Amino acid sequence: MSSKDVSTALTCKNKLGESCFWDPRSSSLIWTDIDGKKIWKLDNKNQSLDYNLPDRAGFILPRKKDGFIIGFPKHIAISNQDFSSFEKICDVEINIKQTRINDAKVDPYGGIVFGTYNEDPDKINRKPIANLYRLAPDLSLTHLLSNITVSNGIAFSQNENIMYFADTPTGLIRKFEFTHDFKKLHELESNMTFNDVGEPDGATVDINNNYWSARVRGKCIICINTKNGKIIEKIDLPTNTPTCVTFGDTDLSSLYVTSLRADPVNDAAGGNLHKIKTETKGFKQLLTDI
Repeated sequence: MSSKDVSTALTCKNKLGESCFWDPRSSSLIWTDIDGKKIWKLDNKNQSLDYNLPDRAGFILPRKKDGFIIGFPKHIAISNQDFSSFEKICDVEINIKQTRINDAKVDPYGGIVFGTYNEDPDKINRKPIANLYRLAPDLSLTHLLSNITVSNGIAFSQNENIMYFADTPTGLIRKFEFTHDFKKLHELESNMTFNDVGEPDGATVDINNNYWSARVRGKCIICINTKNGKIIEKIDLPTNTPTCVTFGDTDLSSLYVTSLRADPVNDAAGGNLHKIKTETKGFKQLLTDI
């Protein structure tokens, strides 16, 4: 296991930092503070900006055109570059009051795979009423999976047509093979469940097809060999609640980690953005055709 040098990239004190990615269009890190109703940007000169949103954003992703795709609690919208205008393009689960949009990734065919999250405050009795969907470039919405409580851990191994997904409370990182435009989705066997390292939250895949998982309430990031399902590396963090990971910087060799500010008294680093220099690299961020 590793104890790599972990630095604080930004003391941003997010209520719930999530959905981070390195935007190749602006050479900057972008992420959302869901409960803070903000989008954050950290450029390659270490200058930060934050933008107020009209509602909570479960995800933000970049477009091939200008602007971003944002997942608000019950709809998906196109935003302009400075987050001053929003065009709704798709309603989601408007008849299920307990759920909101959560994790998402751009898929290799230009669409977006995203999931929902049952945010009933009674966590013990929360029902698996959330789902996983794909929004295609033509704005058609396809249902992919059901019987989910907290959608997380979506990541693509781009050169293998493999998708990873985790329903956080189950602890299992699931593995799927998909065909062109997701016309078929076939679940593969997975043994990627790990004890004593928290629960799976946001994730990314590196160029060696290893899966990097933020372990919320586990105070660490783990790197998993996706062939044998074993942990290759565990990196301890100063916060107990990391939420999402992505590779960034010009050479895509730094791992950025967002986090949740759950306990400011006992976990002062919670909510900040952390950075880890790695010995691998990530894939270049995909841009959606939406």
